[in-house]
Amino acid sequence: MATKFRSNYDFTYPFSDTGAKCWLAANTELQFTIPGTPDQKYRAHFRYQSNAEIWVKVNGTIVVPVVGVASTSYNEEFLPINLYVVGGDVLHFISTGTPQLGISLLSLPD
Repeated sequence: MATKFRSNYDFTYPFSDTGAKCWLAANTELQFTIPGTPDQKYRAHFRYQSNAEIWVKVNGTIVVPVVGVASTSYNEEFLPINLYVVGGDVLHFISTGTPQLGISLLSLPD
């Protein structure tokens, strides 16, 4: 059971009891499945080094951008801080470097 999302004490949040930490390999996709069922909603909070270059996509394969090419994308964010996800979603991560990444989930109220 994920810690409930609630703000208290000047925009602070409780520690999460559900999440993951990882160390990305350059140009290699990494996946993380959000625990639970689609009726369970979460705030996914991401932390990484200030010089990281991380792309995050939900429920789809992700690739590193090609130099000099503007390609279309969907359900994809560059260096997100907070995203809304549901149980069963699969997050896909990729970077040209080798950054470390932390993911913390807080359960959202119905």
